[in-house]
Amino acid sequence: MHGRGGAFRIYKSDISGSIRRREMNIKCLKEFSFGMKLAQMRSVPVAMGKDMPEGVLFVYSTQENLDPWHELFNYPKDTLKMSLYTMDGVPVWTRDLGNGVIPGVWYAPFISFDLDGDGVDEIWFLNNLNPNIPFSLNARVLERIDPISGKTTGQWKWPDNTVDDTMSHSYRFYITGGYVHGNPVLVTAQGTYRDMYIQGYNADMSKRWDIKIPYGDGGARASHLCPILDFDDDGVDEMFWGERLISLDDGHELFCGDKGKYFGHSDIVLPFVDKDTGKKYIFTCREDDERPGVPRVVTYNEKGEREWIAVPDIGHMHNGWIANIGPDLRKVAMAMRITRKVIDNAIVDTKPEDFYFDAVTGEELPDPIPFTGHEALPIDLNGDGEHEFYCTDGDKRGCVLDARGNMLGFIGGETVRSGKVLQRPGETIMVYYREEGKVRIWGDADAEENEFTKKRFSHPYHFRMQHFMGTGYNHHHAHVSCGM
Repeated sequence: MHGRGGAFRIYKSDISGSIRRREMNIKCLKEFSFGMKLAQMRSVPVAMGKDMPEGVLFVYSTQENLDPWHELFNYPKDTLKMSLYTMDGVPVWTRDLGNGVIPGVWYAPFISFDLDGDGVDEIWFLNNLNPNIPFSLNARVLERIDPISGKTTGQWKWPDNTVDDTMSHSYRFYITGGYVHGNPVLVTAQGTYRDMYIQGYNADMSKRWDIKIPYGDGGARASHLCPILDFDDDGVDEMFWGERLISLDDGHELFCGDKGKYFGHSDIVLPFVDKDTGKKYIFTCREDDERPGVPRVVTYNEKGEREWIAVPDIGHMHNGWIANIGPDLRKVAMAMRITRKVIDNAIVDTKPEDFYFDAVTGEELPDPIPFTGHEALPIDLNGDGEHEFYCTDGDKRGCVLDARGNMLGFIGGETVRSGKVLQRPGETIMVYYREEGKVRIWGDADAEENEFTKKRFSHPYHFRMQHFMGTGYNHHHAHVSCGM
């Protein structure tokens, strides 16, 4: 059924069990074929210019994602491919990135971003010009590609500032961007856990600013995701660099949460807004720096001050999301703690434990959903403001549920990205199918947005962040799209 764009028509129940008038019609809206089995897939939208069709870029391989941590790295069995399609599934061009580009999220970030303001999104990615030395930092360049032809239009030396660190710390790279009073700024970065380096570039690729955040500066390290938005509404975008907020204008730090108290790295950093008060918050889930008095979950207010804390002292908080649940759209935050053990000579994540909170007050909530939260990602398919859930793991893997656990449909596959994937009412989800070698975008064909969701999705964050889903774990588990 899912292979032919079949629909699932159901009536969505409210919390009392009564039936709402409007159906949910979950349907395959777009399909893309690659003619090969798939083991990893990332994607970003691409604006191809006036009178041109909408484009979508895919980066993929038959090789599983490779991580620079020595306990997860393996020798690649395949190369990364980069392909541009029209949104109607027509292939435009394909490039094999070769043996020099290790097929992994952290080795090969990419984005689509119109830096020169001509209405066409250039493709920016981290290339390695020496196919015989895949770990070379000397041969790495920031490369710009024309989306129409697929040809290279510029290359700039990538900083080799992490050359003396361990493999896991050396090969964690980011590319992103944003706006300063309407003018685009491209951002590149190196490092996550120790010394961190960030650069900003103007439209002509002249360097606008260049900063180093040294290990031991008394503040938090980076996150695996980096939301970009104008958090203080001053016309200048900021980058959430872990629990720091950094201006894209000149690279200065607006604040660093828990400065002098927390020195570790946060897996999850999510900005969000309380719909009742309009106040902004930042929900964080921490990985390391486990010490007495150092909470594992911290939510900050818009000034970077603690609003509430939870889960004292112990735990690698590896996953998290924020979802609107119930007819009053209560914001619920989920944080998942893992324990890592060596089993059969490999490090395995065991005993995951989920914690739930009122995202605004920090009140702990006992089981607000009847399924395992870390095995699902939130997505508002029909545009009513309440999140449904796509199950990424467990016995409901591939299913779509409502917050009461009711089955809404089955779409299968594995997540590529979610949120405002398409410019249509409601959110949609892009998934890939390993054996079929296909990607599909699913949504509610009858989605309608109300005043609340129209206001929510009017914020440029939701569309702009789709262009940065090729960097870090921005694409993973709705971590970015469920924010704001």
